[in-house]
Amino acid sequence: MFKNVIIICCIAVTLTSCPKPSPRITVRIVNNSNEDILWMCRIESNGEWYEIPSHPWTNKFGEKDYGLSLIKSGIIFEHKLTEAYKDHLKKGWSKYYFFNYDSVETIPWQRICDERIILKEVRIDTWEDFEITYP
Repeated sequence: MFKNVIIICCIAVTLTSCPKPSPRITVRIVNNSNEDILWMCRIESNGEWYEIPSHPWTNKFGEKDYGLSLIKSGIIFEHKLTEAYKDHLKKGWSKYYFFNYDSVETIPWQRICDERIILKEVRIDTWEDFEITYP
């Protein structure tokens, strides 16, 4: 009997001591067009707007990386946002930018930024699941 109580206590302690997973929301990005698109997310915080970055950074492979993600024609992409994103939303909002894949491949990035050669821009200021559809 005493052995059973110890086992139950051990199980209870193990279950209650596990950290709870961070709450997440899902952003569904739906590409209903006949073209491949690229997207990026930028965050505004405390009144300072972070625009499309005008300079590349380097990814772990040593290549230029503008923080763009590809969504093929007809594909639904799910972007999971963590609690850190929620903290940013308390101070401001975020924007999702959509670009034509072929344009990014052929037009210099600085010109894309200067002339804002984008397909769509969506402002988000909520901590709830949401969906963005292109076009």
